[in-house]
Amino acid sequence: MAWLSRWMTTGAVLVMLGVMPGMATADDAHAVIEELLRDGWQVGPDGIATVRQATNTAKGLRDAEALYAAGLALLRHHQYDDAAATFQAAIEVDSKDYRSWRALIWVRTLQDKFDAALVQTQRLSKELPPAELVGDDEERVRETIRLLGRLFAFYEGPRAGDVSAALVQRSRDMIKPVLVGERAVEFENNYQDVATLFTTSTTQQQDAKDDAMQKEQLEKMQNQQQIEIRRTQIEVDQQQATDQIEQLRSQWMQEDQRLGQLLGPLEVSISQLEAQQRVIRRELSILFDDIFRLSEEKRETNDPVRKDRLDREIFRLERLVGDYERDLAQVQAEGRRLVSSRDVLQTRRLQTQQRFEAEIKQHADRKQDLERAEKRLTLESRRNNRAPTGNTAKVRVLNAKASSIRTYADFPLEVERLTLLEN
Repeated sequence: MAWLSRWMTTGAVLVMLGVMPGMATADDAHAVIEELLRDGWQVGPDGIATVRQATNTAKGLRDAEALYAAGLALLRHHQYDDAAATFQAAIEVDSKDYRSWRALIWVRTLQDKFDAALVQTQRLSKELPPAELVGDDEERVRETIRLLGRLFAFYEGPRAGDVSAALVQRSRDMIKPVLVGERAVEFENNYQDVATLFTTSTTQQQDAKDDAMQKEQLEKMQNQQQIEIRRTQIEVDQQQATDQIEQLRSQWMQEDQRLGQLLGPLEVSISQLEAQQRVIRRELSILFDDIFRLSEEKRETNDPVRKDRLDREIFRLERLVGDYERDLAQVQAEGRRLVSSRDVLQTRRLQTQQRFEAEIKQHADRKQDLERAEKRLTLESRRNNRAPTGNTAKVRVLNAKASSIRTYADFPLEVERLTLLEN
């Protein structure tokens, strides 16, 4: 099992060697370092679990090199706060462990915790020897001085607006006494390297931004030309729609007038026929009343002469009724013909009106669409007339690169790992 294997290679080694906590040996520390930088270096849940367990072991050993290795492994897994705490633990074990000092200050700078990084720098200044040493001892100090030179250039250059200038100056003043001899040269050379690199990066960024702004300005000019072309076309289409609407309304008025002229005589004729029907029906009603009255008189009289005279009168009236009924039938037939013609014209008039209204509505809707398109075009033109920003992906990448500590002082994680494994 993985946990058993890790237990056997770290904590259990103390029991196997007969060593109690607080009595760690170099072999114990080496075993922890091996586990951290080999098994714990693998990315994934198993790797981070190994690192956390081995880190706890390293803290128990209170070995600065093992704690430094644990900090490296935590950096590998991007556990920056835990790494910083582990580097701090290594410093508490050995205040001259300049590797842990460098790593701690670099991590805090990477996290944009500049105040914390500068406070650690001030504490480091008290641990640096005021006079130059010899051999490897001096090289370890100078390596730290080189990093400080790059960091101060970073604080005062790329991130000048994000760091307290007073705190930077105070930290510089505290470091200054140890910058003697070649250290001062190393500090200044690395400071200038960063300053030059920042100038180059800024120039590249500005050039890229200028190029992007020129390109953006050209695109805006081309877009504005297209907008004006579209605006002109919209105006033409709007005028055409207005003309079509006016033309259709005029045509409808003419057609309505023509149909009205056709309907007018029909309405007059129908009205005249209706009047004739009323007259004939009134006459027929009178005749029917007279025939009924004469028939009653004939029924009541016994005078043959009187009856004969009444028969002749009734016969005459009945002939008149027949004439009136024939006239009524003719008037009704003519009325039906005229009403049918009127209905046809009215239907045609309604259909024509609906057709014209539909076409007018179609052009009116088109005109409204064009008005909305014109408003959208105005908004598009307003956006297009905004000043170019040059904020392209390339510019953003260059800007991020110019403000990143990794550009000026990247932490050599793999180099440190291999160095520890070879020791």
